Amino acid sequence: MSFGERLKQLIDENGITQRQLSRELNMAPTTLSGYANGYREPDFFTLTQFADYFQVSVDYLIGYSEHPYRTRASRDLAAERLLYYYEKLSPDSRELLLDEARLLLKYNRSGRKETGKKT
Repeated sequence: MSFGERLKQLIDENGITQRQLSRELNMAPTTLSGYANGYREPDFFTLTQFADYFQVSVDYLIGYSEHPYRTRASRDLAAERLLYYYEKLSPDSRELLLDEARLLLKYNRSGRKETGKKT
């Protein structure tokens, strides 16, 4: 699905008009129409405006992903780094990393109970 098709779909799903969206984003209606009809392509700033407005990922908007919604990791640099390293590991190493994460979580939970700390 092209960017313009995704944009039109999001506009429809949100029950707004192109005119309303152009006002919300302080964009000329003809510019927005050009994006929706595939005559124009948005720059990076405009892509992030659309992503923020519709609460979807830029990857989804440009057709790189079929999953529209942002993950929590996309807002957390440390989580993004962890995911980057995870994806570079072999399947066996990935499983080992997951085992370690489970142990850390168990340790973290037991440590809070013993000290009486709450988060």
